[in-house]
Amino acid sequence: MLAAIPPLVIANGAFAQLAIALVAAVMLAMAVRGADAELASTTQLLKRFSVAILIPVVWMLVQILPLPFSSLANPIWSATSIALNEPSLPGRISLDPGATLRSLFVYLVYVSLVVSTVIISRDRHRAETILFVLCAVTTFMSLEVLLGRLDWFAAMTPAADAPTSPFPAAAALGTVANAALISRALERHLHRRDIRNLASIRLWFGVISGLFGIIVAIGAIAALGRGTLLAAVSLGLIAIAFIAAVRRLGFRSWPSAVLFAVLVAIVGALAVPRFQPGGSSLLGLARFAPETVALAGRLLADTSWLGNGIGTFAVAARAYQDIDSAVPAVPPSTAVLVAIESGRLALIILAGIATQLFIFMFRGAVRRGRDSFFAATAAATVLVVFCESFLDASLSSPEARTIVAVMIGLGLAQSAGRTSGLKR
Repeated sequence: MLAAIPPLVIANGAFAQLAIALVAAVMLAMAVRGADAELASTTQLLKRFSVAILIPVVWMLVQILPLPFSSLANPIWSATSIALNEPSLPGRISLDPGATLRSLFVYLVYVSLVVSTVIISRDRHRAETILFVLCAVTTFMSLEVLLGRLDWFAAMTPAADAPTSPFPAAAALGTVANAALISRALERHLHRRDIRNLASIRLWFGVISGLFGIIVAIGAIAALGRGTLLAAVSLGLIAIAFIAAVRRLGFRSWPSAVLFAVLVAIVGALAVPRFQPGGSSLLGLARFAPETVALAGRLLADTSWLGNGIGTFAVAARAYQDIDSAVPAVPPSTAVLVAIESGRLALIILAGIATQLFIFMFRGAVRRGRDSFFAATAAATVLVVFCESFLDASLSSPEARTIVAVMIGLGLAQSAGRTSGLKR
Protein backbone atom coordinates (compact mmCIF):
# COMPACT_ATOMS: atom_id res chain seq x y z
CA MET A 1 0.00 0.00 0.00
CA LEU A 2 2.80 2.40 0.86
CA ALA A 3 4.64 1.55 -2.34
CA ALA A 4 1.53 2.49 -4.32
CA ILE A 5 1.45 6.05 -2.93
CA PRO A 6 3.66 7.69 -5.62
CA PRO A 7 1.41 6.43 -8.45
CA LEU A 8 -1.67 7.48 -6.47
CA VAL A 9 -0.29 11.02 -6.26
CA ILE A 10 -0.38 11.22 -10.05
CA ALA A 11 -3.96 9.89 -10.13
CA ASN A 12 -6.87 12.09 -9.12
CA GLY A 13 -7.78 12.44 -5.46
CA ALA A 14 -11.09 10.56 -5.69
CA PHE A 15 -9.44 7.47 -7.13
CA ALA A 16 -6.65 7.63 -4.55
CA GLN A 17 -9.16 7.84 -1.71
CA LEU A 18 -11.14 4.89 -3.09
CA ALA A 19 -8.00 2.77 -3.55
CA ILE A 20 -6.83 3.52 -0.01
CA ALA A 21 -10.26 2.62 1.39
CA LEU A 22 -10.35 -0.72 -0.44
CA VAL A 23 -6.83 -1.71 0.56
CA ALA A 24 -7.33 -0.60 4.17
CA ALA A 25 -10.46 -2.74 4.41
CA VAL A 26 -8.62 -5.79 3.05
CA MET A 27 -5.67 -5.16 5.39
CA LEU A 28 -7.92 -4.96 8.45
CA ALA A 29 -9.80 -8.13 7.44
CA MET A 30 -6.50 -10.00 7.09
CA ALA A 31 -4.96 -8.52 10.23
CA VAL A 32 -7.83 -9.55 12.53
CA ARG A 33 -7.26 -13.14 11.47
CA GLY A 34 -3.82 -13.07 13.08
CA ALA A 35 -2.67 -14.63 16.33
CA ASP A 36 -4.97 -14.30 19.33
CA ALA A 37 -2.12 -12.91 21.46
CA GLU A 38 -1.51 -10.06 19.00
CA LEU A 39 -5.21 -9.23 18.83
CA ALA A 40 -5.53 -9.25 22.62
CA SER A 41 -2.53 -6.97 23.11
CA THR A 42 -3.80 -4.63 20.37
CA THR A 43 -7.23 -4.42 22.00
CA GLN A 44 -5.64 -3.66 25.36
CA LEU A 45 -3.43 -1.02 23.77
CA LEU A 46 -6.24 0.76 21.93
CA LYS A 47 -8.55 0.86 24.96
CA ARG A 48 -6.71 3.86 26.35
CA PHE A 49 -7.32 5.71 23.06
CA SER A 50 -10.99 4.71 22.72
CA VAL A 51 -12.26 8.16 23.75
CA ALA A 52 -9.89 9.90 21.34
CA ILE A 53 -11.04 7.60 18.52
CA LEU A 54 -14.74 8.10 19.25
CA ILE A 55 -14.74 11.90 19.63
CA PRO A 56 -14.53 12.64 15.84
CA VAL A 57 -17.19 9.99 15.14
CA VAL A 58 -19.60 11.48 17.67
CA TRP A 59 -18.92 15.02 16.46
CA MET A 60 -19.60 14.16 12.81
CA LEU A 61 -22.83 12.42 13.77
CA VAL A 62 -23.89 15.50 15.73
CA GLN A 63 -23.15 17.64 12.68
CA ILE A 64 -25.24 15.38 10.44
CA LEU A 65 -28.32 14.71 12.58
CA PRO A 66 -31.18 17.23 12.88
CA LEU A 67 -30.91 19.40 16.00
CA PRO A 68 -33.78 20.05 18.40
CA PHE A 69 -32.54 23.61 19.03
CA SER A 70 -32.51 25.89 16.01
CA SER A 71 -30.00 28.19 17.71
CA LEU A 72 -27.31 25.50 17.35
CA ALA A 73 -28.01 24.81 13.67
CA ASN A 74 -26.18 26.56 10.86
CA PRO A 75 -28.03 29.78 9.87
CA ILE A 76 -28.19 28.60 6.27
CA TRP A 77 -30.91 26.08 7.19
CA SER A 78 -33.24 28.74 8.62
CA ALA A 79 -32.64 30.92 5.56
CA THR A 80 -33.40 27.94 3.30
CA SER A 81 -36.54 27.16 5.28
CA ILE A 82 -37.80 30.71 4.77
CA ALA A 83 -36.86 30.73 1.08
CA LEU A 84 -38.63 27.43 0.42
CA ASN A 85 -41.53 28.20 2.78
CA GLU A 86 -40.85 24.96 4.67
CA PRO A 87 -41.16 25.67 8.41
CA SER A 88 -40.55 22.00 9.24
CA LEU A 89 -37.20 21.87 7.48
CA PRO A 90 -34.78 20.37 10.06
CA GLY A 91 -31.72 22.37 11.00
CA ARG A 92 -28.26 20.85 11.08
CA ILE A 93 -24.75 22.01 11.78
CA SER A 94 -23.35 20.67 8.51
CA LEU A 95 -23.97 22.61 5.32
CA ASP A 96 -23.81 19.33 3.39
CA PRO A 97 -24.77 16.28 5.51
CA GLY A 98 -23.83 13.97 2.64
CA ALA A 99 -20.29 15.32 2.51
CA THR A 100 -19.95 15.00 6.29
CA LEU A 101 -21.21 11.42 6.12
CA ARG A 102 -18.59 10.62 3.47
CA SER A 103 -15.96 12.23 5.71
CA LEU A 104 -17.07 9.93 8.52
CA PHE A 105 -16.41 6.86 6.38
CA VAL A 106 -13.06 8.32 5.31
CA TYR A 107 -12.13 8.80 8.95
CA LEU A 108 -13.06 5.19 9.71
CA VAL A 109 -10.79 4.11 6.83
CA TYR A 110 -7.77 5.76 8.47
CA VAL A 111 -8.72 4.37 11.88
CA SER A 112 -8.83 0.88 10.36
CA LEU A 113 -5.45 1.57 8.75
CA VAL A 114 -3.95 2.51 12.13
CA VAL A 115 -5.49 -0.55 13.81
CA SER A 116 -4.30 -2.97 11.14
CA THR A 117 -0.81 -1.41 11.24
CA VAL A 118 -0.71 -1.92 15.01
CA ILE A 119 -1.68 -5.59 14.62
CA ILE A 120 0.76 -6.23 11.78
CA SER A 121 3.74 -4.38 13.24
CA ARG A 122 3.64 -5.96 16.70
CA ASP A 123 6.25 -8.26 15.23
CA ARG A 124 9.63 -6.49 15.13
CA HIS A 125 10.68 -7.86 11.74
CA ARG A 126 7.46 -6.74 10.08
CA ALA A 127 7.83 -3.35 11.78
CA GLU A 128 11.32 -2.99 10.31
CA THR A 129 10.01 -3.87 6.86
CA ILE A 130 7.35 -1.17 7.15
CA LEU A 131 9.98 1.35 8.27
CA PHE A 132 12.20 0.52 5.28
CA VAL A 133 9.28 1.01 2.88
CA LEU A 134 8.32 4.29 4.57
CA CYS A 135 11.87 5.57 4.09
CA ALA A 136 11.97 4.44 0.46
CA VAL A 137 8.60 5.97 -0.45
CA THR A 138 9.13 9.33 1.25
CA THR A 139 12.67 9.61 -0.11
CA PHE A 140 11.43 8.81 -3.62
CA MET A 141 8.70 11.47 -3.35
CA SER A 142 11.26 14.01 -2.14
CA LEU A 143 13.51 13.08 -5.03
CA GLU A 144 10.57 13.70 -7.38
CA VAL A 145 10.38 17.27 -6.08
CA LEU A 146 14.06 17.87 -6.83
CA LEU A 147 13.89 16.22 -10.26
CA GLY A 148 10.81 18.29 -11.07
CA ARG A 149 12.98 21.40 -10.89
CA LEU A 150 14.97 20.14 -13.90
CA ASP A 151 13.68 20.80 -17.40
CA TRP A 152 14.20 17.19 -18.45
CA PHE A 153 11.86 15.81 -15.76
CA ALA A 154 9.43 18.71 -15.34
CA ALA A 155 6.77 17.11 -17.56
CA MET A 156 7.22 13.65 -16.00
CA THR A 157 6.66 14.57 -12.34
CA PRO A 158 3.41 15.76 -10.74
CA ALA A 159 3.03 19.35 -9.57
CA ALA A 160 4.57 19.63 -6.11
CA ASP A 161 3.59 23.26 -5.51
CA ALA A 162 -0.18 22.69 -5.37
CA PRO A 163 -1.78 23.86 -2.09
CA THR A 164 -2.93 20.36 -1.11
CA SER A 165 0.06 18.53 -2.59
CA PRO A 166 1.33 15.70 -0.34
CA PHE A 167 4.99 16.39 -1.21
CA PRO A 168 5.77 18.85 1.64
CA ALA A 169 4.33 16.44 4.20
CA ALA A 170 6.11 13.49 2.59
CA ALA A 171 9.44 15.34 2.74
CA ALA A 172 8.92 16.29 6.39
CA LEU A 173 7.91 12.75 7.37
CA GLY A 174 10.74 11.34 5.24
CA THR A 175 13.25 13.30 7.31
CA VAL A 176 11.91 11.76 10.52
CA ALA A 177 11.68 8.24 9.03
CA ASN A 178 15.25 8.35 7.75
CA ALA A 179 16.43 9.60 11.14
CA ALA A 180 14.86 6.43 12.54
CA LEU A 181 16.91 4.43 10.03
CA ILE A 182 20.10 5.97 11.41
CA SER A 183 18.95 5.40 14.97
CA ARG A 184 18.19 1.77 14.14
CA ALA A 185 21.66 1.20 12.69
CA LEU A 186 23.32 2.72 15.78
CA GLU A 187 21.12 0.79 18.20
CA ARG A 188 21.79 -2.50 16.45
CA HIS A 189 25.53 -1.79 16.50
CA LEU A 190 25.54 -0.87 20.19
CA HIS A 191 23.95 -4.21 21.03
CA ARG A 192 26.60 -6.21 19.15
CA ARG A 193 29.41 -7.95 20.99
CA ASP A 194 32.10 -6.35 18.85
CA ILE A 195 30.92 -2.80 19.54
CA ARG A 196 34.36 -1.34 18.89
CA ASN A 197 34.43 -2.75 15.38
CA LEU A 198 33.35 0.19 13.23
CA ALA A 199 33.93 -1.67 9.97
CA SER A 200 30.39 -3.04 10.03
CA ILE A 201 28.63 -3.01 6.66
CA ARG A 202 25.17 -2.95 8.30
CA LEU A 203 26.13 0.04 10.45
CA TRP A 204 27.43 2.18 7.63
CA PHE A 205 24.74 1.12 5.17
CA GLY A 206 22.03 2.20 7.62
CA VAL A 207 23.77 5.47 8.50
CA ILE A 208 24.58 6.42 4.90
CA SER A 209 21.11 5.47 3.64
CA GLY A 210 19.46 7.51 6.40
CA LEU A 211 21.70 10.52 5.77
CA PHE A 212 20.97 10.36 2.05
CA GLY A 213 17.23 10.31 2.72
CA ILE A 214 17.46 13.22 5.16
CA ILE A 215 19.51 15.32 2.72
CA VAL A 216 17.07 14.62 -0.13
CA ALA A 217 14.06 15.40 2.05
CA ILE A 218 15.53 18.65 3.38
CA GLY A 219 16.50 19.59 -0.17
CA ALA A 220 12.90 19.03 -1.27
CA ILE A 221 11.58 21.23 1.56
CA ALA A 222 14.06 23.95 0.59
CA ALA A 223 13.12 23.63 -3.09
CA LEU A 224 9.46 24.10 -2.16
CA GLY A 225 10.37 27.26 -0.23
CA ARG A 226 9.02 26.00 3.11
CA GLY A 227 11.45 27.53 5.58
CA THR A 228 9.02 27.30 8.50
CA LEU A 229 8.54 23.60 7.78
CA LEU A 230 12.28 23.11 8.26
CA ALA A 231 11.84 24.47 11.79
CA ALA A 232 9.09 21.93 12.47
CA VAL A 233 11.25 19.11 11.10
CA SER A 234 14.13 20.27 13.29
CA LEU A 235 11.87 19.94 16.32
CA GLY A 236 11.12 16.33 15.34
CA LEU A 237 14.80 15.52 14.92
CA ILE A 238 15.55 17.12 18.30
CA ALA A 239 12.90 14.90 19.86
CA ILE A 240 14.55 11.75 18.46
CA ALA A 241 18.00 12.88 19.63
CA PHE A 242 16.63 13.89 23.03
CA ILE A 243 15.01 10.48 23.58
CA ALA A 244 18.23 8.71 22.62
CA ALA A 245 20.20 10.92 25.04
CA VAL A 246 17.93 10.43 28.05
CA ARG A 247 17.88 6.68 27.44
CA ARG A 248 21.67 6.56 27.52
CA LEU A 249 21.78 8.76 30.63
CA GLY A 250 19.28 6.50 32.37
CA PHE A 251 16.58 9.14 33.01
CA ARG A 252 13.06 7.99 33.85
CA SER A 253 10.20 8.70 31.45
CA TRP A 254 8.22 11.37 33.34
CA PRO A 255 11.19 13.61 34.28
CA SER A 256 12.37 13.29 30.68
CA ALA A 257 8.93 14.27 29.35
CA VAL A 258 8.76 17.29 31.66
CA LEU A 259 12.26 18.39 30.64
CA PHE A 260 11.40 18.06 26.96
CA ALA A 261 8.16 20.00 27.47
CA VAL A 262 10.15 22.83 29.07
CA LEU A 263 12.58 22.86 26.13
CA VAL A 264 9.72 22.92 23.62
CA ALA A 265 8.04 25.76 25.51
CA ILE A 266 11.26 27.79 25.43
CA VAL A 267 11.77 27.15 21.72
CA GLY A 268 8.13 28.00 21.02
CA ALA A 269 8.32 31.24 22.97
CA LEU A 270 11.35 32.28 20.94
CA ALA A 271 10.17 31.07 17.53
CA VAL A 272 6.42 31.83 17.35
CA PRO A 273 6.70 35.64 17.41
CA ARG A 274 9.10 35.46 14.46
CA PHE A 275 6.84 33.22 12.42
CA GLN A 276 3.58 35.06 13.14
CA PRO A 277 3.75 38.47 11.52
CA GLY A 278 -0.04 38.53 11.37
CA GLY A 279 -0.48 38.09 15.13
CA SER A 280 -2.05 35.16 16.92
CA SER A 281 -4.50 34.34 14.14
CA LEU A 282 -4.52 30.89 12.56
CA LEU A 283 -3.59 32.63 9.32
CA GLY A 284 -0.39 34.10 10.77
CA LEU A 285 1.75 31.20 9.52
CA ALA A 286 0.08 30.78 6.13
CA ARG A 287 2.32 31.33 3.10
CA PHE A 288 -0.08 31.27 0.15
CA ALA A 289 -1.63 33.67 -2.31
CA PRO A 290 -3.25 36.71 -0.65
CA GLU A 291 -6.66 35.88 -2.14
CA THR A 292 -6.53 32.38 -0.63
CA VAL A 293 -5.67 33.74 2.82
CA ALA A 294 -8.30 36.49 2.51
CA LEU A 295 -11.02 33.97 1.58
CA ALA A 296 -10.10 31.76 4.52
CA GLY A 297 -10.13 34.79 6.81
CA ARG A 298 -13.69 35.70 5.82
CA LEU A 299 -14.78 32.09 6.31
CA LEU A 300 -13.18 31.95 9.75
CA ALA A 301 -14.82 35.20 10.79
CA ASP A 302 -18.29 33.88 9.93
CA THR A 303 -17.80 30.34 11.26
CA SER A 304 -19.34 29.49 14.63
CA TRP A 305 -17.58 27.41 17.27
CA LEU A 306 -19.57 24.41 15.97
CA GLY A 307 -18.12 24.69 12.46
CA ASN A 308 -19.80 24.27 9.08
CA GLY A 309 -19.56 20.49 8.82
CA ILE A 310 -16.57 18.29 8.07
CA GLY A 311 -16.04 17.95 4.33
CA THR A 312 -17.93 21.16 3.48
CA PHE A 313 -15.07 23.61 2.91
CA ALA A 314 -15.67 23.77 -0.84
CA VAL A 315 -19.41 24.35 -0.35
CA ALA A 316 -18.88 27.07 2.25
CA ALA A 317 -16.15 28.80 0.24
CA ARG A 318 -18.32 28.94 -2.89
CA ALA A 319 -20.54 31.56 -1.25
CA TYR A 320 -17.51 33.82 -0.69
CA GLN A 321 -16.02 33.54 -4.17
CA ASP A 322 -16.78 35.62 -7.20
CA ILE A 323 -19.48 34.19 -9.45
CA ASP A 324 -17.13 33.99 -12.44
CA SER A 325 -14.24 32.51 -10.44
CA ALA A 326 -12.96 29.30 -12.04
CA VAL A 327 -10.27 28.59 -9.45
CA PRO A 328 -11.34 26.06 -6.79
CA ALA A 329 -11.07 27.29 -3.22
CA VAL A 330 -8.33 25.68 -1.13
CA PRO A 331 -7.53 26.07 2.58
CA PRO A 332 -4.21 27.76 3.39
CA SER A 333 -3.49 25.22 6.14
CA THR A 334 -4.92 22.07 7.68
CA ALA A 335 -5.56 23.90 10.97
CA VAL A 336 -7.65 26.50 9.15
CA LEU A 337 -9.54 23.70 7.41
CA VAL A 338 -10.31 22.05 10.77
CA ALA A 339 -11.40 25.35 12.33
CA ILE A 340 -13.79 26.09 9.45
CA GLU A 341 -15.28 22.62 9.17
CA SER A 342 -15.22 21.48 12.82
CA GLY A 343 -14.97 24.72 14.78
CA ARG A 344 -12.10 26.23 16.74
CA LEU A 345 -12.91 24.02 19.72
CA ALA A 346 -11.91 21.03 17.59
CA LEU A 347 -8.35 22.38 17.39
CA ILE A 348 -8.09 22.29 21.18
CA ILE A 349 -9.48 18.74 21.27
CA LEU A 350 -7.09 17.57 18.54
CA ALA A 351 -4.20 19.18 20.41
CA GLY A 352 -5.21 17.16 23.47
CA ILE A 353 -5.31 13.95 21.42
CA ALA A 354 -1.89 14.73 19.93
CA THR A 355 -0.54 15.32 23.45
CA GLN A 356 -1.88 11.96 24.60
CA LEU A 357 -0.28 10.19 21.65
CA PHE A 358 3.03 11.98 22.12
CA ILE A 359 3.26 11.25 25.87
CA PHE A 360 2.39 7.57 25.39
CA MET A 361 4.98 7.04 22.66
CA PHE A 362 7.57 9.23 24.38
CA ARG A 363 7.31 7.09 27.53
CA GLY A 364 7.38 3.95 25.43
CA ALA A 365 10.54 5.09 23.65
CA VAL A 366 12.32 5.92 26.91
CA ARG A 367 11.36 2.57 28.44
CA ARG A 368 12.03 0.35 25.45
CA GLY A 369 15.33 -1.34 24.67
CA ARG A 370 16.94 -1.60 21.24
CA ASP A 371 13.61 -1.08 19.44
CA SER A 372 12.98 2.33 21.01
CA PHE A 373 13.52 4.13 17.70
CA PHE A 374 10.05 3.07 16.48
CA ALA A 375 8.23 4.87 19.29
CA ALA A 376 10.68 7.79 19.19
CA THR A 377 10.02 8.27 15.48
CA ALA A 378 6.26 8.17 15.97
CA ALA A 379 6.49 10.70 18.82
CA ALA A 380 8.54 12.98 16.56
CA THR A 381 5.96 12.44 13.81
CA VAL A 382 3.20 13.72 16.09
CA LEU A 383 5.22 16.88 16.76
CA VAL A 384 6.00 17.48 13.09
CA VAL A 385 2.42 16.82 11.97
CA PHE A 386 0.98 19.12 14.63
CA CYS A 387 3.32 21.95 13.63
CA GLU A 388 2.84 21.40 9.90
CA SER A 389 -0.94 21.55 10.27
CA PHE A 390 -0.54 25.30 10.86
CA LEU A 391 1.89 25.78 7.95
CA ASP A 392 0.20 24.27 4.89
CA ALA A 393 -2.64 22.03 3.72
CA SER A 394 -0.56 19.07 2.52
CA LEU A 395 -1.89 16.90 5.37
CA SER A 396 -5.35 17.11 3.82
CA SER A 397 -4.24 14.85 0.95
CA PRO A 398 -5.10 11.14 1.28
CA GLU A 399 -1.52 10.08 0.50
CA ALA A 400 -0.05 12.16 3.34
CA ARG A 401 -2.72 10.92 5.75
CA THR A 402 -1.89 7.34 4.82
CA ILE A 403 1.78 7.83 5.65
CA VAL A 404 0.88 9.50 8.96
CA ALA A 405 -1.57 6.71 9.88
CA VAL A 406 1.05 4.02 9.23
CA MET A 407 3.75 5.86 11.19
CA ILE A 408 1.40 6.37 14.16
CA GLY A 409 0.30 2.73 14.07
CA LEU A 410 3.93 1.62 13.89
CA GLY A 411 4.84 3.71 16.92
CA LEU A 412 1.85 2.54 18.96
CA ALA A 413 2.63 -1.10 18.24
CA GLN A 414 6.26 -0.75 19.29
CA SER A 415 5.74 1.50 22.32
CA ALA A 416 5.69 -1.58 24.54
CA GLY A 417 7.28 -5.00 24.21
CA ARG A 418 5.13 -7.91 23.12
CA THR A 419 5.46 -9.42 26.58
CA SER A 420 5.46 -6.26 28.65
CA GLY A 421 2.44 -4.86 30.38
CA LEU A 422 0.59 -1.95 28.87
CA LYS A 423 -1.16 -0.74 32.01
CA ARG A 424 1.82 1.05 33.49
